Amino acid sequence: MDLKKLMMDYLAEEGFRPHETEFGIAFKIEGFNFLYFKDEEDEQYFRLMMPAIFEVTEDNEEMIMRAMNDVNGNIKVVKLYTMDLEDEKGKKSTSVWVAFEILADTTPEIGDIVPRAINLLKGARIAFLAKLEEVADH
Repeated sequence: MDLKKLMMDYLAEEGFRPHETEFGIAFKIEGFNFLYFKDEEDEQYFRLMMPAIFEVTEDNEEMIMRAMNDVNGNIKVVKLYTMDLEDEKGKKSTSVWVAFEILADTTPEIGDIVPRAINLLKGARIAFLAKLEEVADH
């Protein structure tokens, strides 16, 4: 089983125009960026992400952690976490990423998994932003 090939084929068939990046397979849906990561050491590990949905700063870090914790505890199969990145000029930044992670069986139905994963990722993003607004108001 090659999840990366299955994912690339599915996305192309659905018209999402996927392309490979240093991180994995990138594509857009309704203006949102998504990344599929292949784990070379675990062929059944399926991870689809919405990268960099919110920038983390010293001023908002505590609120972000509280909002992420709330979403992580309330929405199944997805988790939010922060990721540190460095751009080509050496500038470092931290942002919130949303991940959908499962262990796929040996004959996964990608057409069943991907739409649900995308909906859960978008829902987690909405829940995070709503919770962040709620936390900021208090």
